Order: sequence, then structure tokens, then C-alpha cells
Amino acid sequence: MKKHYIFLLLLCFATWQANAQVRLGYKAGVNYSSAKATTYYGENVPVSGGTGFHVGAQLRVPFEENITFLPQMQYAYKNFTLEYNSGDTSSVHMKYHYLEIPLLLEYNSHVDGRGFFVQFGPSFSVALAGSEEITEKANSVTSQPIKFGFNAYGRFEANLVANLGYQFSPTMQCTIGYAHGLGSIVDDDFGPSIKPRMITASLYYWMPQRKK
Repeated sequence: MKKHYIFLLLLCFATWQANAQVRLGYKAGVNYSSAKATTYYGENVPVSGGTGFHVGAQLRVPFEENITFLPQMQYAYKNFTLEYNSGDTSSVHMKYHYLEIPLLLEYNSHVDGRGFFVQFGPSFSVALAGSEEITEKANSVTSQPIKFGFNAYGRFEANLVANLGYQFSPTMQCTIGYAHGLGSIVDDDFGPSIKPRMITASLYYWMPQRKK
């Protein structure tokens, strides 16, 4: 799967070099992460959300006058807390470092480089690293790296993303968005189900249009 990501990135930049209409941009913002969690037996687990951030780059590939394709690559830090309150465990605070590749379509209503737009599409993520802080009911706290594997946490995540944004100028825009996890980040068949949810706010800077 890593080879597929590298191929996609090379293809995007090759397209950029070949087409003067394709533009490079940068983004940064904050995210609020949470999750829908249940135990192996189907009992709901309360989740407290956490604030993180993301930074990255993207390409703007025009299809038609009002429709563009936006392949992106970004680093994202996410965290949230599972409030188990069962057995000896009180809560588990999870922290993740992700490489994310959103592949979005944008429809805009720009007039003179300004106006509202919407974006929608899938996003694929790879967990680079993570840790969890386990708080016991005796108030002892244990911190340990997250274990990835077939009987532990999964490294790969898929989301559906929807953004609403406003273009201030040909080079500046902002978005607010929502990412809905399509599957559990736990690969253990006998473990809990944890499906991430995320709200984002981002600022974008687009490089000025290349002249032909």
C-alpha cells in the first residue's frame, strides 16, 4: 500500500509539471477528534474528544470551470479518550500521528476569485505512530506505545470527508469540515470497535497561477 501512495504522489506532481493550469497549495489547521466506540459485547463506550492539528500540501487539478480535483497529503495529530469505567480501567487516552491522503472533488461558485465552495470525497490514512495512557481506578497512569497488528490496532483508516469553504482571493481560502470513519481502527476480532470522527478547520494558501 505504501507503494501505491508513492505512485499517486509522483503521478500528481508529474501532472502538475505537465499542465500549467494545475496549482500547488499548502494548508494548516486544527481538528477535533472523537469516535463511536463499543465493547466486543456491543455496549457503548463514552468518548471524550481531543484537539489536534494538521499541516500539508495539495494540488488543484481543474476538470471544468466550476469543478476541480484536489489530491492532498498531510500530517495529522489526533487524540481522544475512551471512558471505559469498567474492571480496573477508568479511561484510555489515545494519541495518533497520521499520514493522510484526501482525494476530494470541489464544486465552487467563484466570482472574480471569491465565493463559497464544497468539497467531498474519500481520505486514506496510515498511522505512523501512537501511544495510549491507561488510567486505572486506583488513579495510577501507565503510558505505552500503541501496538499495531492483526490482533491489535490497525495502521490503516478510511474516511469520507465533506468540507464547506470560502475563497477570499485567488490564493487564500478556508474550510470547515467533517470526516467520518468507515471502519474500526481495531483489528482484533475480540476487541472493541472504535470508529473515528473528526471536525476540522483549515486555512489554505495557493501558489499564484503560473503564466503560460
